[in-house]
Amino acid sequence: MAILSYFTLVSLAIEVDCGSNSVDLPGSSRLALSQKKSTGFLHLDRRDGLASEGIKIDAGFWYADFTVGGASNLSLLIDTGSGDIVVNPGIYVPGKTSEDLNITFENTYGTTSKDGTGSATIVGDLYSDEVTFGGLTATQVVGSANGTSPLQNSGIGGFSGKRFNQFPASSNATPFFQSLCDQKKVSECRFGLALSDDATGTQILGELDTSLYNGDLVVAPIIENWVLFGDLVVAGEVQERDMLIELDSGTATIVGPIVAVSAIFNATGIQGVLRSTIEGDLLTGYFPCDKPPTFGFNFPSKTNASLAEKDTSTAISKKSSTFNIPLNAWAAVDNGNNNCTAVLSGQNYEAHPGLWVIGQPFFQGLYIDHNLENGTLGFAPLKGSNTGNTTTPTASMPTPTPTPTGDAIIHKHSAWAIFVLAFTLAVVTM
Repeated sequence: MAILSYFTLVSLAIEVDCGSNSVDLPGSSRLALSQKKSTGFLHLDRRDGLASEGIKIDAGFWYADFTVGGASNLSLLIDTGSGDIVVNPGIYVPGKTSEDLNITFENTYGTTSKDGTGSATIVGDLYSDEVTFGGLTATQVVGSANGTSPLQNSGIGGFSGKRFNQFPASSNATPFFQSLCDQKKVSECRFGLALSDDATGTQILGELDTSLYNGDLVVAPIIENWVLFGDLVVAGEVQERDMLIELDSGTATIVGPIVAVSAIFNATGIQGVLRSTIEGDLLTGYFPCDKPPTFGFNFPSKTNASLAEKDTSTAISKKSSTFNIPLNAWAAVDNGNNNCTAVLSGQNYEAHPGLWVIGQPFFQGLYIDHNLENGTLGFAPLKGSNTGNTTTPTASMPTPTPTPTGDAIIHKHSAWAIFVLAFTLAVVTM
């Protein structure tokens, strides 16, 4: 589901202490993911101190098993594009530590549909209670929805940053994973998503699991959790630099500006159909199922990589790498007769023209490390992945391109900073 979050970034500087990542009560958790359309969750035994639980995919969205208050086995959407935990009407059961905050909430979500469109508003009441995921428990502000809710299964579990919280400020709510970090329940303030193409995957909490991927992690700085700059790559050629991109596991497709997506369709032979919806114009693409295009993104952006080359102390990668959309993930719908609907569509977000929302098709075949402590995202191909998601280092462009709307300048020694000059960001995600 998509959350609509509005905030202003003007001369923003984020600095994070990059000293020891250890905390008083180290912990980590590994959660097995499953794409199988089973009716229940696969529960695995605890091993090597890591808790494993089942996660499954339903209608293009990933769900996991949570305990919220006194209600267990709740199937919540794993959503890096929102920051709140909300359970559907009639599901919340107060736990032993439950406290009614006597505060109501009203959250607006976007990209609620399988095709990346749609929006909805949810209202309800707020409580403070314990939330458990993968054997890790934190005291958390949770929302109990009233009336009707567009959320599938049991609700939504937001893994984004504080700026994506929609609960009223008076609730002092923080995103669930941030709560785990603040309450010293994880050894490192980071989590990884490793989604394969074979109906399996893993979510790792509190550590970087180098056993799951090949090569070195490609590291890029973030503007906010999980928004960053990247470059658009078509058939191996960089077409546009320093695009504003949000990585959102809670969106089932990839959505970009209509003009940019139309150009991609024209360059790759995809037939585009423009239609009007209640959210505005939507550009949908159709292509021969046996001929998916080659299209992806550079991380870090060439601008950020160039800046990193000048700073020997930074952890940001000094060369960009291209991560293509897996060839076997291009078909959102198989329409028959070798005609498929593309996972890439075009839609303009009025509050911030140029925004890209990259959903779960991009995640397939990659290990993506979400590092809150250092303010970075890391990318690497999964071991044994056969998605066709290629990773190619790219050092430089033959011709210069325009400067991005927001200039990212990276500094890191004991800390790193990102400066974004005078622009307003609206993120639409699930």
